[in-house]
Amino acid sequence: MDLNAAYRACAQLTRREARNFYVAFLALPKRQRLAVYALYAFCRNADDAVDAVDAADPCDPAGSHESLTGKSTESAEGALLPEAETPESITLDSRVAAVQPSGSAPGEAADSTYWRRVALDRLRNRLTAAAEGRPEDGPDLALADAISTYGIDPNDLGDVLTGMEMDLTLRRVATFEELRTYCFHAASAVGLATLPILNDGVPPTDAMREAAIDLGLGMQLVNILRDVAEDLERDRIYLPQDEIGAFGTTEEDLRAAAGGAAASESLRAFLVFQADRAAETLAKGRRLVDLLPRRGGRCPALLAAVYGRILERIRDGGFEISRRASLPAPEKVGLLLRSLAGRS
Repeated sequence: MDLNAAYRACAQLTRREARNFYVAFLALPKRQRLAVYALYAFCRNADDAVDAVDAADPCDPAGSHESLTGKSTESAEGALLPEAETPESITLDSRVAAVQPSGSAPGEAADSTYWRRVALDRLRNRLTAAAEGRPEDGPDLALADAISTYGIDPNDLGDVLTGMEMDLTLRRVATFEELRTYCFHAASAVGLATLPILNDGVPPTDAMREAAIDLGLGMQLVNILRDVAEDLERDRIYLPQDEIGAFGTTEEDLRAAAGGAAASESLRAFLVFQADRAAETLAKGRRLVDLLPRRGGRCPALLAAVYGRILERIRDGGFEISRRASLPAPEKVGLLLRSLAGRS
């Protein structure tokens, strides 16, 4: 695969697996847009590498994950674009989790968390190789070119991998500071990696980085509110435990509401507090729009608008956490068009 083919494959993967994200960056010139898609492809490939590990057969991790065979794992409902043809599919390197370090204990090989860490170590090695100008075949060619062209700090992408490792064992967060740390790795680090591209290769200022951190945090706080019920199904609660207690509510209240019961007054007050903080953080993050060049600023403007609308839907729905808030396609298209026209 040559460099042009690698970039095409990254764009196709992004369109197939994250069409709204794909559209959010259409305002950028083609070269910058493709560089963003190269970053997404690496992050997606890393996510797939972790998800594909099967504890029952750690030496064959890639067999059952649909996205690795070119099939979308995302519902087409509400999509902005039709399914893309994918003549050159990005697939998971079969070696990601197939090499067991010497000296490991027999029981350790059956531990999916162990093998997921092996997969992440493999991704860290790939990132280092790409940053040093010696990429492996496939999408890493595009990643290496994007890093070199725009001065992307590979440590920002390394922070994304750290977030994925945190998610292997994280089930509860004790405080908001703990949640902030998790959100930095899960969301803000992606924005930090993207900043040099949005700023057309000019190193981002400290103010830009601070705003990007806030925007990523705000978006992730909205995600957490939107996905309470889904996370509970996996026995995960990303809402701070100390704040749950401070509002006089409990995990049992959350589970009851996620099952369709009406939220208690204390739970509703707690959720209003979480929504207010998410809105405030999104507003702080939106200052990034005016710090970037006009075309680069349209992308965070669109993301802030989309997540702001999702938060409004959560409020308008009375914080009915059993139903996942989403935006209909026409509304997304309207936000996109406003963004492309330079209005927010």
